[in-house]
Amino acid sequence: MLVGFVLGALFSRRAAQIGPSRIARGYLTVVVILLALRCAIFVASLIWHQHFWSISGGVISDISNFLYGALFGLSARRKDRRELLLDSSVYLALCLSIGVAFSIAGIAKIFYMESMIQFFTQSGYSIAFLKCIIIAEAIGGIGFFLPWAMLPTLIGFTIDMFGAVYTHIHNGDPLNDSTGAIGMLIHLGVIAVIWTLRKRPAQTPASLRASFSKILTVALACIVVAVAGSALLRHPMQSTPPSASNPAPRSK
Repeated sequence: MLVGFVLGALFSRRAAQIGPSRIARGYLTVVVILLALRCAIFVASLIWHQHFWSISGGVISDISNFLYGALFGLSARRKDRRELLLDSSVYLALCLSIGVAFSIAGIAKIFYMESMIQFFTQSGYSIAFLKCIIIAEAIGGIGFFLPWAMLPTLIGFTIDMFGAVYTHIHNGDPLNDSTGAIGMLIHLGVIAVIWTLRKRPAQTPASLRASFSKILTVALACIVVAVAGSALLRHPMQSTPPSASNPAPRSK
């Protein structure tokens, strides 16, 4: 994301003559192609269980993150950046990306239940809680496309991801195990901001600051709920950090 943002910012002046709607449609097209490839690779990895498919999925994910950063890099120095970032094509692309990502993460847990059960029980959580997470992630992505469900979907997944990061910290896991959840939190935060701005496109600077303050307040509340919920759901007698010989899978 960072590399894409820097390169996007460097080439933003050269791309200034390209209309925002054209960039938005182009971004949506590329995202749809990458998501189709990612889904195909995910299915192939479940069928053939070869390391090649895992590497291919990682490459597609890296390309998606690069283009995600490049989009915001291009918009950073444009006078019409608001028009670009609030374009319906960009909004749809962002919702598609995060919705499919959560669905794949939830479905993947089903096919790796043994390792997931081991991780959850070693972290002090119940198998019932794992099943709830699987169901929420597998079907919760639909909420990004239902206007009435957007807010609870954003809050629910934000709590989920903060909970994942906190669990890895509590277990003493390396930072690399939390990078997937951190990346998803970045995506959730961006969608929350764009969703808010799209609802009130004619906001004044004062109202914008108020909106951002509300988003930050909700994010802090999600952290509190995630940490408190983790403490309440964890069983002290089972709470032992995952052993080095059985490393826990990444959250995403």
